[in-house]
Amino acid sequence: MQCCGSFWQIIDYFCEMGYKIVCLICKKAFSIGPDYIKPEKCSECGGNYVPYNHKFKPPKKDDLKAWKVVSFLNDYGFTYQHVKESDGNYAEYPRTLEEARGFVIKYKSQARKAE
Repeated sequence: MQCCGSFWQIIDYFCEMGYKIVCLICKKAFSIGPDYIKPEKCSECGGNYVPYNHKFKPPKKDDLKAWKVVSFLNDYGFTYQHVKESDGNYAEYPRTLEEARGFVIKYKSQARKAE
């Protein structure tokens, strides 16, 4: 899915199946169902939550290398949405920063557009 909408348009899309909201500052993620009140700011640090696909598996809070990969991908428009290979299969998300650099180049056409 490519999305160029607001935070709430992205949330509305994910609401069909639930989604996660992620605070990249606090390194926290919460699963949210379609009937939940939609918070936009982190209650701990006041940073913005980023909506992620319901299948996103957040790293442990102390796994700083993994969180750098998550943050890097987010900066380039990848919030663990489905990304397709040329053969139609879903691409596997990178686990290292080096892999992530190649990933954002290879799949840049499938990145979410910034508001």
